[in-house]
Formats: sequence, C-alpha cells, structure tokens
Amino acid sequence: MAPPLTVLTTLLTGASVKLGVAQLTKRGYMPQSTYVKAALDALKKDDLDGAIAYYKLALRRRRPSEKTEVTGEIIASNILIRISKLEERISELEAESNPSFLSRQYWQRLWQKLRGRVSAEERDKQEKIAECREAIAVLNRLLSALKEET
Repeated sequence: MAPPLTVLTTLLTGASVKLGVAQLTKRGYMPQSTYVKAALDALKKDDLDGAIAYYKLALRRRRPSEKTEVTGEIIASNILIRISKLEERISELEAESNPSFLSRQYWQRLWQKLRGRVSAEERDKQEKIAECREAIAVLNRLLSALKEET
C-alpha cells in the first residue's frame, strides 16, 4: 500500500527546505548572528578551526558589527590562552631536561652525553618541545590571519 500523496509532498518539501537552508548557511547568506552563534558554539566544543571559519563567514558579506568584533576578540583571546599554556608546558619540559648545575642528575646526563648515549626519555622530551613550538607557530599564523580579517 502506497502512502498518501500529502505525506510524500510534505516529506519532499521538508527535505528540500532543509537542503536549501544548509546551502544558504554554507555560502554565507544567513544573518550575521547565525554565524556568530555558530562560532561561539564551535569554541565551546573546542573547535578553533570551525570558530574561525564561521567568523570569516560572518564577515564575508556584511560589515563587522559590535557582536562580530567581540566574537573576534574572544577567538583571539582563546588563541592567546592556548599559546600561553603551550609556552608553560615548554618551560616545564625544559626545566626537567636542564637540571641545576649542582644536581646529581645534571652530572649523570652530562656523563651519558659524553659517552654518546642519550636516553629515550630525553629524546621524547625534545620531541614534545618541538611539537609544542610547532603548535605555537600554527596558532600564531591563525592569530595573524584572524587579525587581517578585521
């Protein structure tokens, strides 16, 4: 038994409206507040790339409003907080890797380096430091791109 024609037309209309709204949202034709809210929701979900993408969509077709400027500042402060946390992590790792000159650990590591042996733990710390520095460079590029948009 086939469903009534009204059910089929209702489903077809609903699907086409949903697809149409999705395309309008994707192309930047929705009101600016839609993208500002989406950017802030993306930040709540810890999606920095999504927040920046929605922020750029908010600025694409319209002049910046007070809400978009505040959203841009929130995103920028979120990036700066992440950078400061990474810098703190780097300083912790470097403090562990470079003990005091008077400590026993310093002399043990120096002896191992002179003999040509570097521990796996030390290599891991150096890799983590390199990863943190790379992440800071990426965040700085995102921050500069964000500032160019405004």
